[in-house]
This record gives sequence, C-alpha cells and structure tokens, in this order.
Amino acid sequence: MIRFRLHWKIITGILVLLVLVLVQYIKFEKYEEEPIFPFRLLCNEKREIIPVVALTAFFRTDKDVQRYNDYIANGNVVIGYTSYKTFPKPITDGTGDSETVIDFPYTDKIKNWVSCFKNPKEFGFTDANTLLEMSESDFKDADTIPTVEKKYDFIYSCLEDDANACPLNGWNAVNRNFDLAKKCFPIMINEFNLKILVMGRLHCGLEELYGDKIEIINMLPYHEFQEKLDQSRFLFVPNVYDASPRVITEAISKDIPVLMNRNIVCGSKYINDQTGELFTDDYDIRFHLKALLARKMSPNAWWKQNYSRQAAGVKFQKFLADLYPDIPLVQTSKEVYFN
Repeated sequence: MIRFRLHWKIITGILVLLVLVLVQYIKFEKYEEEPIFPFRLLCNEKREIIPVVALTAFFRTDKDVQRYNDYIANGNVVIGYTSYKTFPKPITDGTGDSETVIDFPYTDKIKNWVSCFKNPKEFGFTDANTLLEMSESDFKDADTIPTVEKKYDFIYSCLEDDANACPLNGWNAVNRNFDLAKKCFPIMINEFNLKILVMGRLHCGLEELYGDKIEIINMLPYHEFQEKLDQSRFLFVPNVYDASPRVITEAISKDIPVLMNRNIVCGSKYINDQTGELFTDDYDIRFHLKALLARKMSPNAWWKQNYSRQAAGVKFQKFLADLYPDIPLVQTSKEVYFN
C-alpha cells in the first residue's frame, strides 16, 4: 500500500509537469502557422518553441497591437529586439516608415531587450531597461573560405525601389545610403582603378558613367548572391540606417574584409584591423581605401575566435534564464535562437 502511494505521488508529479509544459505550447498554437511580423518566436537547441516572444519592429496596424496584448493576456513574455533600422527610436529618415508606424511607448512597456546599439540611451533606453548587447548576425558559424577566382574588387547591395527609375529617397536607397555610394564610386573607380559589382540600381545610369569598371545586376536568389560575394575581394557598406545587416557577417566569415560607414546604427563592432576599415564620407574614404588595400587581414580567423551560433545561443539562454527563473523551458534549455 505504501509503495502504491509513493508511485502515485511520482505519477502525479510527472502529470503536473507535463501539463505545465503543454500549457506553454498551447499559448502559442494559434500564432505558429501565421506570419507574425513584427514578432519573432524563439526556440531552443531542440527546436522547441519557448514561451518568450521578441518584438522586432514598430507596430503598423491595430492588429499588431492586439496581438501584443493577446500575448500578454495569455501570460506570455514579450522582449524587445533591435533589428529594424532605429527601432524603438522613431524613424526620421524620410521613408514611408516614418508615416506608417503606430505610436507606442515601447521601452516603457517592454523592459527587457536584445540591443545592437553602441549608445542605447540615444535610442530611447533608460536605466529601467535590461539590455543584452547582441545582434542576430552574431548567430553565425564561420564559413569555409571559398577558393574561387576574384572577379570584383568590391560588391555593394542596394536593391531597386522602382522598376523604371532610380529615386534617392526610396526605402532601399536610404537604408543602403545610395547617395553616399554615388559620391564614392568615382573615387573607387577613377582614382583607385577598382571594379565594383552592384546588386540593384538598374536604372541609375552607372554603366554609362563607368563602363566595364562597374557591373549592375538585379536581385539574385540567396545562393547566387553568395556566389557573387565569394567572387569579391571586399564588401562595401556605406549604410547608416541599417541595424547590423547580415551580409556583413556573411562576408567576414568568408574571409572577405569590409569597408563600412562608421555611422551605421549597428554593425561597426565587427570591424577591426583584421576585418576591415571604417570610413565616414567621400573625403576620408581615400585614406581608408589605401589602408584596406595595403593590409593583410584574416577576417575568417577573427570570426572563428569571437563568434559562433552555439556561443550566441548560450549567451542568449543565460540572459533569458536570469530574467525569467519561473519559466521551466527557458531554464532547461541550453541554447536559445530566433525561430
């Protein structure tokens, strides 16, 4: 009889634990099959969805706000994640984003954030916010260094905003700082005799200006763009309003150094004497081009020493585990990733 009671207590404990875990999943069931931008779900190393939701951009519709309220009402946790331009700081770059977002006290309502900004307080954060300095681009393993012929000195990606024109105020033109790129091209091509590959910008008259020293291609499937990146000696990133674009780490992990705008909102942390150069404008780019072309670097080796998918996943899990000791699946996970 005593043995039966002990077994019953063990069985009851297991059932309670199973119910708690099941509840965590049920809360997410109605969202998993839907597009959830600006939300991202998180998972652990076993691909199990954990009950923490990341808000990654501004609300654009009342439905976004309602979904946020639903998550909270169901007892879920919402954290912030800076991956979209200056979010959560209001956008003032003149693109459509400046007009379509819903005003909301993001940093007041959401206390815990994954932030990529060098100076978080400039973007609306206060001492009341708990921040993890991290970008999704940290979650990358180093690639095998490609052994292909280098056809281009620089590659620059700035997709079309108009199928028949080349506006400077389009979303991509502003985000990828095409205005500055246009000012730098004559220096890179005419003064340094470099060949540049541009993805996008099909109707901007660049071929007429620079002939065969510049090649313009349309947007490519991901794997084809990676092949073009492999064929390039350097990556050109004049961007400012770009929160740590993934192409930066793709280049570095392929052993391709980067020439990057010092004022980019996120991503300059990756640039050092082994990975590239930071420049500011079409004047000081000459100095940094000379340094870049003259120096021997090992971006791939530096990346292996400092970043990997597993290391970022462990760091993310520890951040969440310290914040949410009462969420079982967070505590039992070893690594956490964006799903």
